[in-house]
Amino acid sequence: MKWDEPEVMTVTCTDNDKTAEVTIIRKSHDSIRAELQGIPLNFKKYKPGVYIANMSGMEFVLKTR
Repeated sequence: MKWDEPEVMTVTCTDNDKTAEVTIIRKSHDSIRAELQGIPLNFKKYKPGVYIANMSGMEFVLKTR
């Protein structure tokens, strides 16, 4: 059995302009589920190539292009 390397992307917290890496769990046409330091985040499509998630009062932006 072959295991694929997990896809890793960068997200930005709009509250403090810090960036972090997330591991992609699942993608669909209008959402992305990712893991940030062990915490799952559900990103919803905001516009083409831009996904937004909220956690603990903070907003995270994931850009796919």
